[in-house]
Amino acid sequence: MILSFRLKALLVLSAALAMFGAQSSVAQQEHSITVGLNYTYVRTNLTPDCNCFGLNGGGAEVQFGLSRRVALLGDVTATHSGGITINHYDLTQVTYAGGLRYFLPSTRRLHPFGDVLFGGAHSSGSLSPDLTGHGRANAFSFETGGGLGISLGRRWTLVPVRASYLLTTFTNGRDDHQNDLRLSAGVRVRLGGR
Repeated sequence: MILSFRLKALLVLSAALAMFGAQSSVAQQEHSITVGLNYTYVRTNLTPDCNCFGLNGGGAEVQFGLSRRVALLGDVTATHSGGITINHYDLTQVTYAGGLRYFLPSTRRLHPFGDVLFGGAHSSGSLSPDLTGHGRANAFSFETGGGLGISLGRRWTLVPVRASYLLTTFTNGRDDHQNDLRLSAGVRVRLGGR
């Protein structure tokens, strides 16, 4: 698959930011594990010529702190929509990805962050792009974006907004990629670390 120039530039910039953040001293390593749950809305253009619609669902994430600025991140999200067309097609989409979370300078309570994730996506349902007739498909996924965390104490964090660009490569009869907007909100709890 040939990536567009803008996507390549975004990947290079994201990798550079991650490497810069990873150069924090070993003495600052947190080694904490944080888990989170969220509500997610995805605005997708799964079909050609947009025909855009929304998917609702939720997800879970696990974050392992490498330093004060950088963490490894794993994310699984499932969303669904029914009655999409006049024929009442439905679609369920699951994304599973891993990558890095970079924490920007923050105040005591406000913690902005950015994410870069690579992984896969699985779709099922009557609207799922499928070449085998089973109503299921798998694709590559890439996600980048960011959000804001608000500390609710020593361990709990409220995430009122996380906005991301989500790229998937499901077959659609034209360009075989979808440029989606993903919005989520949720909570995180830190299980360990200083």
